[in-house]
Amino acid sequence: MIPVNARCYFVLLLSLCCVFSLQAQKPTSSAYFELGGSGGVGSFNYEKIFFSRPVIQTGWRVGFSLAPIDRNNGAGIVLPIHFIALIGPAKNQLDLGFGQGITLTTKGSFFALTNLVVGWRHTFKNEKWYLRVAYTPLVSYLTDFQWQHWAGISIGYNLKK
Repeated sequence: MIPVNARCYFVLLLSLCCVFSLQAQKPTSSAYFELGGSGGVGSFNYEKIFFSRPVIQTGWRVGFSLAPIDRNNGAGIVLPIHFIALIGPAKNQLDLGFGQGITLTTKGSFFALTNLVVGWRHTFKNEKWYLRVAYTPLVSYLTDFQWQHWAGISIGYNLKK
């Protein structure tokens, strides 16, 4: 059973992302692969920027990953969802975010972890490819509070510019 607080938090996060994406001023999107990071061992992700100004961009990310959990839970399908902000000039940006990582295991277990992101993003000269390095701690809060240190490196491709 999913606690009421976790469900409310998830619905609020998803609602904010949907409302803001409908009000896009300069919509851009990208796809990227992240090794480590919020999806666990590795994940494929989609990113949508819904608000863009010269020095700040905001948007959301959603990903998909399969990760081994442990012997009792088997493997897990991990779905990280984030609200993000990119701060700075287009070539080098501070990448900040928070969200929820939802994991469903092959043995029927459910996990929800808060994902935080503090990273650096470099867009290459052609403005299509980018590299991202981030500290992505996982925060457990459902049964007890735990802070798990984690990091990721990503390579991405801008779909629209």
